[in-house]
Amino acid sequence: SVAAIGAGAAVAENSTPNPKQVASQACTTELHVIGVKQFKMKYGDPHKSGDPAKAQHAMRNCKGKKSNSSENLVNNAAQECKAEQADPNFATTHGGQTFDQVYGTNHNQQNSFGKCVSGKVHAALEQIETNLQNAAQACRAERSDPNFAAGHGGKTFSEFYGTEKSKRKNAFGKCV
Repeated sequence: SVAAIGAGAAVAENSTPNPKQVASQACTTELHVIGVKQFKMKYGDPHKSGDPAKAQHAMRNCKGKKSNSSENLVNNAAQECKAEQADPNFATTHGGQTFDQVYGTNHNQQNSFGKCVSGKVHAALEQIETNLQNAAQACRAERSDPNFAAGHGGKTFSEFYGTEKSKRKNAFGKCV
């Protein structure tokens, strides 16, 4: 799970998450799902040796590529929470509890907005992790399918997904 990734990359549960935290967590999750070698080949800058497995700056590049989607994720969560907070019927649909009562956790429930946003971001990140794991599982099945080439124009898994630049070693990461 996302929580198992570690506190360093985790989005704080008691405050409104920022997009950089979200991008970091999404990249860390992807790294764990597809593995270091594939992650480096997917996001890394070419190494002077030409070996794609020695690519550099993969985490930085991943975070950069995920920054817009992470910002959108946080902004959408904040908009959803603002709408819930402003909904005059919120208590009716939440067992008579106010927005602050549902989401707030501190003594005066003043952290309710941050907890709402954080909860929605965490749910989205968990869904992203599930999708990555499902994609990785599907790609593993394709990679081990002896009839793969028959359904893909005669190309092997590596030829179909991998790039020439990486000598097709990045096929699994590209598949996922």
